[in-house]
Amino acid sequence: MTRHAPCGMAHGGSGIDTVDRLGKLEEEIQALKAALGQTREELEALRDELSARRHPVEQILLQRGLPFLAGGDFAQVLIPADLPAPFKARFFALMQRYSFRLFLRDLIQFPEGKHPRALSRYCSVRTVRSYLKVLRELGIVELSEGDGYRLVPKGAQSFGPTLEWYVCEIFLREFMAPALFNVRLRNTRHGGDYDVVALLSGYLVCVEVKSSPPRGVEIQSVAAFLNRLEDLNPHMAVFLVDTELRMKDKIVPLFAEALEQSGRALCDRDVQRLVGEIFHIRHGIYLINSRKGIYSNLRTCFRDFLVWQKVAIGGSRS
Repeated sequence: MTRHAPCGMAHGGSGIDTVDRLGKLEEEIQALKAALGQTREELEALRDELSARRHPVEQILLQRGLPFLAGGDFAQVLIPADLPAPFKARFFALMQRYSFRLFLRDLIQFPEGKHPRALSRYCSVRTVRSYLKVLRELGIVELSEGDGYRLVPKGAQSFGPTLEWYVCEIFLREFMAPALFNVRLRNTRHGGDYDVVALLSGYLVCVEVKSSPPRGVEIQSVAAFLNRLEDLNPHMAVFLVDTELRMKDKIVPLFAEALEQSGRALCDRDVQRLVGEIFHIRHGIYLINSRKGIYSNLRTCFRDFLVWQKVAIGGSRS
């Protein structure tokens, strides 16, 4: 005859096993909590370390005795600083189109409307609709029934800060160079505002960005740009006018006049043509527009500058 264990003994053994398993689970939970706490502390320490590190551009400015006040302020930029990277990349790609930049100027000027026709001065209504659709997906524009639209960001009073951000992104994405936009310095003689400052191949580069056409640029702004260069003393500077109009007609004469008025002119042909609508002053200051693309024109300037740096060091240019 087969004997069976009493019911009480079977249940008792099962209960002991359950208690043991619960005890082990409790130990594992406590170990996980301890590990999680340690990881959290390490992340906090890493965050503190990263926040204490200075941006490479800020470092070189401090090394030059230029007190850094601020940089990279998104308050007046059309996109927020925390925009997800894929959205930011999409906006950057659109900014490469001259028609899109002209469209954004009008959008800032007319932030709300009942029909996209108001934004079609420089592109077709169909193109405006496509731009508005993308901006809606990025959270920059709200669309309503009946073709109405409304610009969501309230801080963008002009296109200038957004264009500065774009030029800064060109340095970061295309040239792999650390850069900051909307840089402000303290204790400078001629005002401490710089649109874009970058560190390219060890050289300090400054870019003045003009979002208005040449007719909106006056001798005072050119003279102020040259004065600010004296404070910053960069290796290279670029005066960028976001236009496809010719630089020879107004911008080049303005620089020639400003150089003469300030006593900086060395000869009758201080401002010389490099190629196309790209001009230079002694291969250190470059005047460019956006014809053929801002990135392409900047690249041409950098290549010329680096060639002439080699000549200055002692090489020969045949």
